[in-house]
Amino acid sequence: MLHMQLAEELSQIRGHVLVEVIRDSGDGPKVIQRREINNLVVNVGKRQILRLAAGLQNDIFDQFRIGTSPAAPNSGQTNVLSPVTCSIVTVGSITLLAATRTLQWVESYPSGVGSKSANGISEIVLLNQHTSPGGSAAMRSTYTAVNKTTNDKLKFTYSLRAV
Repeated sequence: MLHMQLAEELSQIRGHVLVEVIRDSGDGPKVIQRREINNLVVNVGKRQILRLAAGLQNDIFDQFRIGTSPAAPNSGQTNVLSPVTCSIVTVGSITLLAATRTLQWVESYPSGVGSKSANGISEIVLLNQHTSPGGSAAMRSTYTAVNKTTNDKLKFTYSLRAV
């Protein structure tokens, strides 16, 4: 009975992604591209969340990976479809927002010499392992493409909310 209740509650969670390309200027950092999208919590992500709740899973979702495929997300996906090389990063912060039912992950791909540069970035996943091709995804989202140069910081804020 408890697992049925958990499964029902899990079907009510929703994801949201904020994508920002930020460039330093003489007046300080400026957001030059911004995307906000609701996203899909995929089937394997829901299963892994249940495994975490039951103590059967040790790997938490703490890795982002970006890609360039604009193909719409579907519930059977487990990773980006067209990964940007060497783009798996460990999330900088994971926070349960006070007085809410919202868990939030934030990470940035930094600017500067030697930083990641890519055109047509249009997909992101939240993974539970830093491996190639990646672990199991909690979610996958696509959005209108953004471009990141070495002058830009690419920041992702992903929120998971129990409705």
